[in-house]
Amino acid sequence: MAKTPLGLITQTVMLLLLALPARAAVQLTLSSDQGQVGQPFELRLEVTQTRSVIGTPELGPLQQDFNILSNRSVYLTKKRGGHTLFISRWTLSLSPKRAGTLQIPALQVKGEQSQAHNFQAQENPKPKAKPLILKVTIDSTEAYQGSPLSLSVKLYYSLNLQRAELTQPQIKGVRIEQFGDQLSYTESIDQQRYQVIEQKYLLQALKPGHYRIPTLHFNGSDTSAKQLSSRSTPVEFDILPLPHDPNRQIQLVASEVRLEQHWQQPLDNLRAGDTLTRTVILTAHDLPANWLPDISFPAPEGISAYPQPPQLHQSINNGVLVSRKQIDVKLLLTQPGEHLLPGITVVWWDSLRNKQEIAQLAPSEVRVLPFIAEITDPIFANEAALATAAPTTVIPTIAAPTMATSRTTPLSSSTPDTPWQGWVWAAIALICAVGWSLSQQRNSRLTTELKALKQTPKPTAPITPAITDPARQHNSFSALTEACEQNDPELAYRYLFEWAALHWPGMRIRTLEDIEELAQDPTLTYLLKNLQHQLQDPSDSWHGDLLIERIRRLRQKNRQQNRHTPSSSGSIRVTVRD
Repeated sequence: MAKTPLGLITQTVMLLLLALPARAAVQLTLSSDQGQVGQPFELRLEVTQTRSVIGTPELGPLQQDFNILSNRSVYLTKKRGGHTLFISRWTLSLSPKRAGTLQIPALQVKGEQSQAHNFQAQENPKPKAKPLILKVTIDSTEAYQGSPLSLSVKLYYSLNLQRAELTQPQIKGVRIEQFGDQLSYTESIDQQRYQVIEQKYLLQALKPGHYRIPTLHFNGSDTSAKQLSSRSTPVEFDILPLPHDPNRQIQLVASEVRLEQHWQQPLDNLRAGDTLTRTVILTAHDLPANWLPDISFPAPEGISAYPQPPQLHQSINNGVLVSRKQIDVKLLLTQPGEHLLPGITVVWWDSLRNKQEIAQLAPSEVRVLPFIAEITDPIFANEAALATAAPTTVIPTIAAPTMATSRTTPLSSSTPDTPWQGWVWAAIALICAVGWSLSQQRNSRLTTELKALKQTPKPTAPITPAITDPARQHNSFSALTEACEQNDPELAYRYLFEWAALHWPGMRIRTLEDIEELAQDPTLTYLLKNLQHQLQDPSDSWHGDLLIERIRRLRQKNRQQNRHTPSSSGSIRVTVRD
């Protein structure tokens, strides 16, 4: 008989082992093996297996002698010996129904079962009523990293308090936020009626690990000045790590998350130089508003984004904490074309379903048309309109009676020609001719003045500002700042020229184009065009904070340039323009 090679035997054994079902180890532990009737204790059931096969324990036999107060479950993975172990853990809060030796039966999970345990239940003795009780409870002893835990601090008292001092909970590595207002009500414990003061807190552990809430102390006195004190029992809890996702990092943990956006202006009929306001709102449940994460707003080339300070709001609806973070982003459209604003994604962990979720906003397309070149300086807008409108308004007035007299309207045969009618028509024609001549002369004069202003030579390099009265510069800039912050375009336009005249002394500044040439700042150019557009069409909204922020940067930049500019005789170089 031929011998079986050792390698073939080894492969056969490995195939047989792989064909076997993944066996699970079921372990049951108790927080205590004895207690009183009606008093809760914890039972932990843990299943470790080599395959991700999640089952549910059969709890029916357990309900014969015990009340199931709560049931929480978590799922973990661990590396051991180069292999991945899948751990399913259930934590049950139980209370015995009767006194005596009770048996916790073997609990089954996917065909595997734990060992049975005995529990000694005792009758609940009637304790002596205490005048003061301090209790600290937590809603869960296990939670995922970042999940808010609810901590309740209750003070029970059956006498009149004159003074009360209570230490606040503090835990290293845990954020603690007071939740809601202080509550006052009555409650009975062991047939003793107490007045209750309750304060709730929200806890958020920043790292996984085991945490302990230390003892809290109460000190006070009653109406007879008798000193009173009480202390709580320490509370412990565990924070489990969130499942690791190399592609996405979880930003918050909540029971519900929503992400929405609104546009304060329509996305159509936009032009270069316009501003657009985008409002993004992040809403989360069971999380304080100041724990909501920051949101980034990337913008493509051709659009500048200016996020404003966030607005936080939180409220309690049907016992649920609802928090909202609203951010207004002002977008400055600097280049025409088709632009795609990137979408926004918030990765979060669902604390109710124990799974990763994503809230996101789709990318938005923004079509920007070229800027329409119009009259540069609104001061001459009315005169330019009058100059261009004069021929079209005066000439038809002259032509109408002339045509009616000479060609269109013959004299009626019943009305004989009289000498005075001819003189009347001649006078009318003479008056119209004189009016047309005067209007043409005025039109020509205005056109010449406007053309001379347009053809004034402008510098091709930035101008170094001269030293002027610092107080006047400060007052002028303050007035411009106030006008921009009030979103008043007319007042901002007025103080803009006053500030520019002080900032560039000796320069002839008559139009917004003059300021553009002196500043040599493309972004400021579009903001000035936006101001000009607002003055000509006040129906659009205008945001002056963008303009004043750009001017503030310009002032700072020029101060830095002057600080590093060499001077031969200690004087400041000034360029004067005719």
